[in-house]
Amino acid sequence: MHNHIFQGETMKINLNEIIDPTEGHITVSVDTKGHRHARFDLQGLPRVESLLVGKSAAEALKMTERLCGLCPVAHHLAGTRALDGLVGVRVKSYAEMVRRLLHYGSMIEAHSLRFIAVDREAGITLKQFSKQMLTGAGSPGHFPDTATPGGIQVEPKLEDLQVVADGLETACAAAQRVAVALQNQGRGTQVQTEMPFADVALIDDSGYPDVFGTRVRIAHNGEVLEDFDFSQWPEKIAEEIPGSPAPRPYIVTLGKKMGRYRVGPVAQLSVGKVSTPRAASLQAQWLSAPPDAALARAIISLHVLELSGEIVSQLMKTSENYHLDEQASTTKQWQAGISTGLVDGPRGILAHTYEVNAEGIITRAVILTPTAQNEPWLAALLTAATTGDTDETRREAALEQSIREADPCLPISSAPPGQMGLKLDIVNES
Repeated sequence: MHNHIFQGETMKINLNEIIDPTEGHITVSVDTKGHRHARFDLQGLPRVESLLVGKSAAEALKMTERLCGLCPVAHHLAGTRALDGLVGVRVKSYAEMVRRLLHYGSMIEAHSLRFIAVDREAGITLKQFSKQMLTGAGSPGHFPDTATPGGIQVEPKLEDLQVVADGLETACAAAQRVAVALQNQGRGTQVQTEMPFADVALIDDSGYPDVFGTRVRIAHNGEVLEDFDFSQWPEKIAEEIPGSPAPRPYIVTLGKKMGRYRVGPVAQLSVGKVSTPRAASLQAQWLSAPPDAALARAIISLHVLELSGEIVSQLMKTSENYHLDEQASTTKQWQAGISTGLVDGPRGILAHTYEVNAEGIITRAVILTPTAQNEPWLAALLTAATTGDTDETRREAALEQSIREADPCLPISSAPPGQMGLKLDIVNES
């Protein structure tokens, strides 16, 4: 996954040297009362925001796109959205739709790999279609090249959009088939935590869940606790251990103890009813049982595919009337300030916050990944798994299921059953 090298005048970091993509490390500490507390080790996923400081905004964006080989589009779009407010240009609706298509394509690409084990034909169909969506949005390669602060820097080709339009119904049917198969096979090994985790996901202006929305909703057990514009993210979400790979983020209004939360497909389906009919029908059934990330991924995939139909139709109708905005080119007039951009990606909300001076140089940066946000939830799931069933085989299955549920940004999250490569250390506290 993280196999890219970034170089500056005095530094070089090869992320492949510090991350083992085939192994997950779980530490279980046993306190003096015999209670177990498990943690998934994130030390191999370093915070790299300091590498961006002193770089131009354009250079920093290219670096962030290559921070994660699994989520390059999410970083591309979150970083671009963070800088949109600092170029003094309103993103036009056409450019916004192109960005949406790019984001939706990246979500289908990420989720489709999980679907192959459920329905091989459907998974492959969705994987191939996701590449057509990304091409339609102007980014045919693995690393995106579509968005730029203030707009987009490539115009979609009409023939590429037509390919997407022609394949949408087949893709929707494939996603629905996966969802129904997952419903029919049941929830499998389930590990639940009794800790009260809120759900945090993006919504649109009408309050519907929206993975490319501009508002954030915090909910718990179906009750909405708070809605706010994503520009307020730094005020609403704080890190208990700032700068740490496992920063233990929390909702400020709820405090450190009660303010833990989760992001990702489970949260995306838990903060409100989705707006598309086929996905909404499946969501209603999903909500009637304990939350399950595997099925949630299929429902979210169907949802964004349903939304893509209208987007592609509008892009094809208006493409002749759109021309790249000169302000959204490589030359920009920067406004000094602080800005935050969010996207709700395959693993959940990714937040980029940048402080930029008038020359477009980044003077401060904070990136909060879904993996870092879900670490407390994953710790609780792992703790429940290690203190539950004493049968070693079932306990190992529960540990693996916990990791798949919270889905840390490592390839082991999608490893076949029994092949996750977990290393378990038990430490007795004196």
